[in-house]
Amino acid sequence: MTIRTIQTGWTLVSSGVPDRNTHRWKYAYTGLFQRRSKRIMVPVKCYYMKVNGHSVLIDAGWSKEVVKHPMRHLGFGLWFASEPVMKQGESAKEQLAGMPIDAILMTHLDCDHVSGLLDFTGIDIYTSVEEIDFAARKKMRYGQLVKGFDFQAFDFKDDQHAPFAKSCDVFGDGSVTAYLTPTHSAGSVIYRVTDADGFALVVGDNGYMKDSWSKGILPGPLYNAENMRQCLKWINEQSQQPDCLGVYCAHERD
Repeated sequence: MTIRTIQTGWTLVSSGVPDRNTHRWKYAYTGLFQRRSKRIMVPVKCYYMKVNGHSVLIDAGWSKEVVKHPMRHLGFGLWFASEPVMKQGESAKEQLAGMPIDAILMTHLDCDHVSGLLDFTGIDIYTSVEEIDFAARKKMRYGQLVKGFDFQAFDFKDDQHAPFAKSCDVFGDGSVTAYLTPTHSAGSVIYRVTDADGFALVVGDNGYMKDSWSKGILPGPLYNAENMRQCLKWINEQSQQPDCLGVYCAHERD
């Protein structure tokens, strides 16, 4: 297994995004009624992984389009809540130029994860049907970016070892397993990537940083708070397994 972190710039957000306890108002993560000077810079990461002959990109980060036309690319609402900060050459497409990609696996479809898909063509993109349906209904949250993509939906099976009893063996060889986690969004997905040495978890926004799962810190944007608490506990338990090679989230500074 090889794992390459691709940081596609940053996003300027309310401190209530990674930690809802920093504000009393539950919608503080939107940035409304807050000074821009009080916002924080959070990295926007995706992961290029090779395992058992498969080359996959997990999430896509910001598109190169945000360098020149961020508001036009995102629309005012998404730009206001999640202002992108990126330099030319930092998109996943540009950083992975010439590298093979068999599939793009999405943890969920928020703008800072799905934006970079616009730079790729001819690659199958996978997510959960729950996330596709949720994005179609929650237009204020997802905007127009998710339109026009032909997403492939995972065929989840019952799995009592999964955090919410649903999993999918993505390639049919046990190397990449998708777990349905209705937490940050209705169709969020965690990926377990496995080889002979152990496993790594790519958790998306099921935790914005190690403190999220080690200390139970809830993010601002939530679909189900109790599910998120359960999921963070599960991630923490997995992280302490002797064969866990690492836990990778989209916005950890380290």
